[in-house]
Order: sequence, then C-alpha cells, then structure tokens
Amino acid sequence: MIKKQFDTKEIFLENGIQLVTVKRDSKLASIQVGLRIGTIFEKEDEKGICHFIEHMLFKGTKKRNNNQINQALEERGGSYNAYTDYTSTVFAVTALAEELEESAEILADMMINATFPEEEVERERGVILAEYKTSMDDVEQYSFQQAHETAFQNSPLRYDVIGTEKSIKGFTKIQLERFYYNHYIPNQCVISIVSPMEHTAVEAMVNQYFGCWQPGILQSRNVAIEKHMSLQRVTYKKHIEQNTLIYLYTFHGLSRMEELALEILNHKLGESPNSILFRALREEKGIAYDVYSEMDATEYIKILSIYTAVGEEDVFEAQSIIEDCIHKIQSREICFDEKNVRLMKKVIKTAVASMLEDSSELASYIVHQKLAGKKIEEFEDDLKAMEKIHAEDIYRVAEKVLREPMVHILMGQ
Repeated sequence: MIKKQFDTKEIFLENGIQLVTVKRDSKLASIQVGLRIGTIFEKEDEKGICHFIEHMLFKGTKKRNNNQINQALEERGGSYNAYTDYTSTVFAVTALAEELEESAEILADMMINATFPEEEVERERGVILAEYKTSMDDVEQYSFQQAHETAFQNSPLRYDVIGTEKSIKGFTKIQLERFYYNHYIPNQCVISIVSPMEHTAVEAMVNQYFGCWQPGILQSRNVAIEKHMSLQRVTYKKHIEQNTLIYLYTFHGLSRMEELALEILNHKLGESPNSILFRALREEKGIAYDVYSEMDATEYIKILSIYTAVGEEDVFEAQSIIEDCIHKIQSREICFDEKNVRLMKKVIKTAVASMLEDSSELASYIVHQKLAGKKIEEFEDDLKAMEKIHAEDIYRVAEKVLREPMVHILMGQ
C-alpha cells in the first residue's frame, strides 16, 4: 500500500544516518529525527538521563541560546515536539513545505551542537522535578508506575521515563555531556521526512546540515527481558477520590500472528468505546467512568494492561467483574464470531488508513519502524496476515496471555 500510494526512498548517509524520504503531493512537510536510545538502555545510575538530555537540547547550542532555539522553531508556524520513551528519543517538526529546510537546520544544530549551559542545567532540573511531582499527583500515571514496580524485579520497565527524584537531582553537566557524546550519534539515528520535495533534494539538504555529525562507537547494552510476576498488591495514597485497579500481563515469545490476534482481542476487550469491559463496568454496573485495556508490542516491552478507576466501595466488585469477563472469553461464553472479527479488522485497517493520510503520523510511524529495524511496509504484511485470523486464534491467544496477572490496587488512606 505504501509503495503504491507514495514515492519512497531509503538510504544511509556516509556518517551512518538512516534517511527515509516520502514524496507526496502536500503543502505540509514533516521531519522526525529519532535516536535508538531510551529508558530501557539506561544503567542503574542513569535513570531519567535520556529524558533530561531531551530537555537540554532545547537549552543552547554553539549557535543559539534557549530563547533563540524556541523562537526559531516557533517561527516555522507549525508544530514542534520532542519525547523520550522506553526505546527511543524523537524530535519532530511539522510545518508548511517551504519551512522544511529551516526546520532541518534547527534540528541539526540541536542534535550536533548542544552545549549544556550550567545555568540551564540547574534551571531545567527544577522544571523536570516539577514534572516528576506532577506525575506523582496524577493518580492514573502514579498507579501505572506502582504497577510496573510491582510486576518486575530486574526489568528497566520498573522505572518511569522521567527517572527518580534522586537521579534527577543527581545528574551533573559532565554526566549529561558524556552520555550525549556517547549515544547521540548519527550511526544510531533515523531521519524520516514526508514532503513534496524530490528525494535527491531532500538528501542533499540532510547532508548539508547533518553531514558534519561525526559517527561514534556503538555501545551494546544488555536489556533484561522479564516476565511479569503473578501477584496482587494493594498500595495506599492520601487525598484521592478514585481508587484504581490495574491488571498487567506480558507476552514475550508470541509469534507475529499471535500478536495480531492479541491486537484484535485487545480492541474488543477494552480498547473499543463499546468494549467488553466498558459495557460490563460502565454500561451495566455503572461503577466506573474510565475503563480500558492497552497493548504495547514493542520489542523488550510486550505488555497488555487493563485499567479502571472506581469508588472505594466498588474496588473488589470491579475486580470480580474483570476476572469474570476474562473467564468468559477463555471459556468461549463471550462469542467472537466471524462478524466480530471482520469488524475488528476493519477498525485496524481504518487506523492504518488514517495514519497514511497524516504527514506527521506517517513520518512518526516510519521513524519508529526503522529504529526498531523493521520494514516501513510491514503493516501491509500484517493486514494480509489478519485475513487468516479466525475466532479460534483469538481464543487461543486469550488462554495463553490472560493468565496469572499482576494485579495492583491503589486505595485512598
């Protein structure tokens, strides 16, 4: 589909940058610069350092100070963003096509010439500590952090992307710079650009601004892959109105066909606005407003979670309802007939079509596919494979994955 709809080209630049360009008829252009460095690759004393450095790249280069960087990005008239997740760090700009070259120059300056001014390190430390405290006040986010700490002993998934209060307070300018020079290197960088420009023009532009970026030595880091622990834990937090309940499962070792069947199951279980859990907890019992399931099939992660928030008097009833829903799926009391399966396939196809229509989403999809070492047209294979999935495949993967959960309950004091 992507080969038919868009004119694409993939190349490696001399310094190791993997560049993917998509030429399409659009007035917009989107550039995303991604690096294969994220939370799961951090050592014990580095928790949160990738997130800290992401912030610092906006704080000064050899050419621009903090205000000049943000002003230059603002003047592009579009949107700009950066984020760190478990496996990557990404910087993105989407604007009118004529702003692409300026956007590329700014991002290159940030990637290559960051200076980590001492006063900005201290100022940003305060900002990140405020962000950390805000996350602790967010009951949903706090619940997931507690759930991950409960589910894993050795996996880096125990730690939030932002790090710990101790680590945030402890990072020095020297430590940040050393990590930056070691890991923010072109030979672990992917750049995806969706624009109306010719491939050769985009390649020349990227070479002009990113070509001087010197490659470094790729440092292999072992990532602990851990199955979740099967247990139930109750923790307490003051001043909360709603109590939360999280079920967490891991699914390492599934085939791609099994993961696709699990995606269909997840949609019907809790991702859909008319999901099994939504109807049972909200529509039929009226005890929950928020209820959903979500799935992350990224390498090293492989987590399916169920979340709901209820009043204190309804916590254990909600738990009973969730377990009953899962049991009814596994025992085939809840029917996944071919009509249900076709509908869920249609929803997933719609999501793919929506992604392809949006320049920013397409650029994001491409950068993450290439950072993970996957083909950009992999979704075509997935859509074909989905045609071979039937109800029995969904039941089998439910039996395989939805067993021996980690259950975390957060209650008020």
